[in-house]
Amino acid sequence: MAKLLTLLMASLLLVGTVSIGASAFTAATVERSASVDVVADNEGLLALTDGNSGNLVFQDGSTEQLGIDFTSGTAAGANPNATFELGNPAAPTVSNAFTIENQDAEQHQINVEYTGATTNSEENLKFNIYDGTGAPVGTVTEEGTTASFTAPAAETFYTVVTVDTGGGSAATDLTSADDLSGTISFTIDDVDEGGTNSDGN
Repeated sequence: MAKLLTLLMASLLLVGTVSIGASAFTAATVERSASVDVVADNEGLLALTDGNSGNLVFQDGSTEQLGIDFTSGTAAGANPNATFELGNPAAPTVSNAFTIENQDAEQHQINVEYTGATTNSEENLKFNIYDGTGAPVGTVTEEGTTASFTAPAAETFYTVVTVDTGGGSAATDLTSADDLSGTISFTIDDVDEGGTNSDGN
């Protein structure tokens, strides 16, 4: 009797194994969690934080985005035949308009451009970007000059903004008909992810 029971159990196990191997499924659900919190500009993966050059550059409390606005107080904009410098190009890590920090755990290639402003073949608006040693890594202007640089993990870069309405190197004085307003864009385009620029990894 004991031998029969043993053989019967072995037969059941064999049939069960064959059935599992031959079966197929027509539907399946696999769930995974994702954490994609939306945070303020200064807390994002690419953190943009206002510097110490004054209240023309600020972290907007309602949109939580970095902003640059020359209509501060009762002012309507920048004066003609004038130069405004937000930050100090001689010491950008000490005095700057805003900082750019890669808060990701890996390095990235960061591309920067400015669009939407009046163009006249002269560079009236400049974003000069420096690394932690104060060395320049790129300049962005309203005339289409773009910058591209490698940002290691946890590395901070410092931006000095210059507005020249004719009082500096610009030969032509801008008037109230001109508008330098626009959008500064930061994009990450790593070759590892199928982009066109290499981040060195």
